[in-house]
Amino acid sequence: MITRLRASCSTACGFRARAGRVQLWVLAAQPRGDVRATKIKLITVSKENSKGATLFADELLEKVQRYAPVQSINIKPNPRNSPDPALQRAAEGDKVLKALDPRDLVVVLDERGSELLSEDLAKLVAAAGEEGRPIAFCIGGPYGHSDAVRGRADRMIRLSAMVLNHQVAVVVLLEQVYRAWTILRGVPYHH
Repeated sequence: MITRLRASCSTACGFRARAGRVQLWVLAAQPRGDVRATKIKLITVSKENSKGATLFADELLEKVQRYAPVQSINIKPNPRNSPDPALQRAAEGDKVLKALDPRDLVVVLDERGSELLSEDLAKLVAAAGEEGRPIAFCIGGPYGHSDAVRGRADRMIRLSAMVLNHQVAVVVLLEQVYRAWTILRGVPYHH
């Protein structure tokens, strides 16, 4: 499969093929302010958040909304009240899949996902904007994501090698999405 990439910065760039892999190289990237905003969905499987976590997440959400519209969707964990974790994941996964649109670029957060630098997340956001695709970030419930949600994922990333409480994961994700936008717009926040 060949994917066409457009650089979101004014820079010298090129491709290099080695051992069946294609690598993009970029020199002296200078962020541009003309990155197209894309709708962001934050889909979380969680109970009520603590007041402190909600206040901090709301503050970060406001900052992200300076750059892109954000829709937050909260799905109740274990909607069928099953004692079986596999059935819980499946029921939660069905609800997550219903919240997704076919065009969404689905990014599943999972401790087994790949690590991204803040600059890599900025590139992901820019690429989605260039393609005109909304981004849906999915944070799973207490037992993680169903196989169906993982199968729908375009990317699986992790915020940490450790398992994070969903409230902490939301705060960290929103801060990183805000940081990504400041990188793309050249705002002096990321050092």
